[in-house]
Amino acid sequence: MMRVLIADDERPARDELGYLLRQIEGIEVVGEAASGEDVLAQVRGLYPEVLFLDIQLPDASGVDIARQLFIEGMNPVVVFVTAFDQYAVEAFDINAVDYLLKPIHEERLAETIVRLQKRLESANSSGIEEKIERASAPKKENRPEQIMRIPDQPVEFLEKLDMIYQALNPTPNKLKIEENGRIYLIPSSEILYATIEDRLVRVVTEQKSYLTNYTLNELEEILGSSFHRVHKSYLANVDQIESIVPWFNNTYNLIMKDRYEIPVSRTNVKSFRQRLGL
Repeated sequence: MMRVLIADDERPARDELGYLLRQIEGIEVVGEAASGEDVLAQVRGLYPEVLFLDIQLPDASGVDIARQLFIEGMNPVVVFVTAFDQYAVEAFDINAVDYLLKPIHEERLAETIVRLQKRLESANSSGIEEKIERASAPKKENRPEQIMRIPDQPVEFLEKLDMIYQALNPTPNKLKIEENGRIYLIPSSEILYATIEDRLVRVVTEQKSYLTNYTLNELEEILGSSFHRVHKSYLANVDQIESIVPWFNNTYNLIMKDRYEIPVSRTNVKSFRQRLGL
C-alpha cells in the first residue's frame, strides 16, 4: 500500500486530488495539509512514502519545504503540483522531478502513480528501506515503514531544487537559458547581442555564449528597451556598442565591446539612426 500525503492550501483542490487517488488501487491517503508548517508536522508524524506538494503554499514555497524535509532526512518522494505556465514546468522536466499540472487529469495522474510504484519497488529491491524510529522514542506497534528515497548524490538533489526555485522565481531583468540540464539566469545588461545560428538563436555575453530556442522576436520583447533589431539576423544591446563605423549605402557596422562586428541593414538603418540620434 502506497502511503500518500496531499498538501494544498485550497480545499477543493485537496478534495479533487484525494478523490482521484482513492480510486486507484494500492493508494492510501494518510493525511492532508494546507500550509507549509502543517506539511512538515504531518510528514514527521505520518511518514508518507509520497508527498503531493503544491508549489505555492501561503507560508512557504513547496521547493523550500522539500529542501527542509531532505535536510531532516525525511524523504518522501515529492510530486510537485503546479498551475504555472509551460515554460516554468520545463524546470521540472529538465531536473527530472515529478510534477502534476493543474487541473489534474486522471490519465496524467495514473502515469505518475506508475512511475512512483516503479521507483518505490526499485528502492525496496535495492534494500533502501528503513523504519523511521527515534532512538529515544517509545516503540509503537503500528508505526508504518517508509521507503526512503536516498539520492545517490544529495548535493545534486539540492542543486535541482535551487534551479527549480530560480526558474519559478526569476530575478527581474534576467534571461532564463537552459543548457546541459541547467537553467542559467543571465542579466540582460551583460548580453551584447543575439544572432541567428543554424535556425537557433545564439545569445552572446563577454564571458560566454549560449545556443537557445528563443526567436529574435521573442528576445526583442523579453529583453526590453536596451536592445534594438539592427538586422534580420541580429539584435544588439545599444548600451554595449563600443563604436559605430559608417558603411556602404549610408548603413553602419557596429563594433561591440567584445570587438565583434555587427551590420546594420538598410531596412533597419532609419530606426537605428533615430534611436541613437545620428
